Amino acid sequence: MKFKLREFVRIFAALCPALFLNGCTKQTDQSFRFLQVVDAYQGAIEVNNKVDLLWVVDNSASMDVSQDRLRRGFQTFADKYLKPSWDIRMAVITTDTYMADRAFSAYLQTVIPGTDNWVSPYISSRLETVGNPSWNPNLLNLKTGAFTKGITWGDQVHAWGGNYAKLLPGIHDGPIATLCSEAHSYFFLGASQCFIRDDQTRYSGPSHCLNPAQGETAITQCVNTVQNDTVHSGRAILSTQPPAGVPADAAWISQISRDFMINSSTGSSGSGSERGFASVLQLLRDNEPSSTALFRKGSARVIVFLSDEDDQTLIIPSTPSSGFGPFSFYLSNCSSKNVDGYSYTLSSCPDPTRLVPVSSVKAALDQFFLGLDGNQDNNPNYLIVPIVALSGASIQKLQQERKSDDLAVGTVNTAVDRGDRYLALAELVGEGSFAGDIGNEDYSTVLDKIGRAMVQQKSQFTLSQAPDSLQDLQLTIARSDGSLESVPVGSYSVADAILTITDLDLVLSLASNDRILISYIPRTIN
Repeated sequence: MKFKLREFVRIFAALCPALFLNGCTKQTDQSFRFLQVVDAYQGAIEVNNKVDLLWVVDNSASMDVSQDRLRRGFQTFADKYLKPSWDIRMAVITTDTYMADRAFSAYLQTVIPGTDNWVSPYISSRLETVGNPSWNPNLLNLKTGAFTKGITWGDQVHAWGGNYAKLLPGIHDGPIATLCSEAHSYFFLGASQCFIRDDQTRYSGPSHCLNPAQGETAITQCVNTVQNDTVHSGRAILSTQPPAGVPADAAWISQISRDFMINSSTGSSGSGSERGFASVLQLLRDNEPSSTALFRKGSARVIVFLSDEDDQTLIIPSTPSSGFGPFSFYLSNCSSKNVDGYSYTLSSCPDPTRLVPVSSVKAALDQFFLGLDGNQDNNPNYLIVPIVALSGASIQKLQQERKSDDLAVGTVNTAVDRGDRYLALAELVGEGSFAGDIGNEDYSTVLDKIGRAMVQQKSQFTLSQAPDSLQDLQLTIARSDGSLESVPVGSYSVADAILTITDLDLVLSLASNDRILISYIPRTIN
């Protein structure tokens, strides 16, 4: 039954003669509240501040500088957003994590051309301190210095293989170990200069990666070699929630920050076929069904891609042919590109007809996250942040830096490219996804934006019922220590049954054992 407001006031006044004197609700003169539908807290919303962050860091040649910028910008991000009261987990994988696919097994056992009975001038000069790796005790003849049976791709980068897409200590908790020799020219002669770390009697452990001494750089110290595989954090998954017996305090967050800087130092000795999408999907297949799973039910998820080239995820044949490898289906006659008036032609590129469609990548991610959450609200609840080359100026700058490295090893390639496929995925996913420019000198701005996006994902709450037109909503935070904190009206908004706390500092202050109490108050009419 519907009443006009004037009729409602007349009836209400008849029932309460003192209405225009003192008011039935004891309000000020000339005001009253509509009858209160709920006269007590309607209930409590449990705070869920679970966030899972996956960082996919390019570990191909020329990425040393970008990784260093990520290290340098991370501390400010950690100080602001890594709160012990929040349940945040982070992991780092590389853009060659897809090498765990069994399709590359034969490739990993293939001898690198020209290494059969090859003698490395560098290694033969230090036979007294060189030892063979545990996975191939006969790799090197320790008397002659010759690789009598050659070096396989699996010997060169032993992390590649069946466990490479799993978040295990020794694999994704620091740079991958690589054979240091002239056969791997970028690793040997490029910016990383692996031979500086190779002798573990000189440097061992991650301390110089975190705090380079005078005359050292993080780029040369954040390196693992077959002979000195010691730059590791020991934790492939980092959590703001410490293990039992360890205080959740500033010291723990500081340790997590240092560990992330080690984990994100993925090095530059990985595959030059950078497949960020394939690497994430390989992680979902191999790692997430296991005890080392990163993503959790009900969490907010952020996937960050840091790469100076576009995604090159190719369709893998169901039955790979003999000789199949990461550079199968690549072209040398690439089409010219023009970005903001800057023209360039890549030296090599994947066959565009064999690239996995970006829409297929999104569909696979949606399916995984919806399945993880039980498809409760048809929202996969993740966002994508590509940190890639965005402008012509950025591409040109990075290509010039890459050329300096190329000249040091005696070959020049045009490789840096705009991240169009990464950008397309961010556009398709939406939900607050955005992009940052890898060419910027300072990453603190984009890292802060990642933090704000992470908090915004946890700023919305679903009410059991939406307030109607005759009700106001009042919020009170019940803190875990028993105290109550009233939330100012300007710090939140309500649309239908969705409550959004717009004060991000307030959201950051919420702990997982806090509760948000809801009260429906009859609206005052003046």
